[in-house]
Amino acid sequence: MLAYAGLVAVLVVLAATLAATAAPVAAGYRPVVVHGGSMGDSIPNGSLVMARWVNAGEVDVGDVILIQETGSGGAAAPKLHRVVSLEADGGNILARTKGDASPAADPPLYVLPDRVLTPAYHIPSLGFVLARVTTAEGWLLFIALPGTLLCLLTIQSIWFPAPRGALPAALRPR
Repeated sequence: MLAYAGLVAVLVVLAATLAATAAPVAAGYRPVVVHGGSMGDSIPNGSLVMARWVNAGEVDVGDVILIQETGSGGAAAPKLHRVVSLEADGGNILARTKGDASPAADPPLYVLPDRVLTPAYHIPSLGFVLARVTTAEGWLLFIALPGTLLCLLTIQSIWFPAPRGALPAALRPR
């Protein structure tokens, strides 16, 4: 019975975690897991950020934006940095960014695309859980295995019910 309650608790926690991610996605937000410490305590490493799209013209100095740079080897990992200056260059908006924990601004100017992701809110440490669950091993360990054990315990209780009035083994006198 204790194992059954433990499995149910694990599945409820995982379902709540996935719902906390899925509901905002349905509302148009995009989940982003923070994999670095450049934003310091304002958005710590391992946070789950729910980001929303804004037009590039709505970005102001002081806003945090998601930067997706491209280099010679393809697209680099996205990063969250704060806008410290904005410049207009023809039809482009150029932003200089800086991580809150970094002493200096990023050297290159970033050309803002038409729409930019900016954090609406973040949940510290939930990104670690989501990042782990979304791997094949994490899915197996946190979802498939507890779900299978829960099903087996349920089948066992249906096929081999305890006699009425019988005490569970843990409560029987020794």
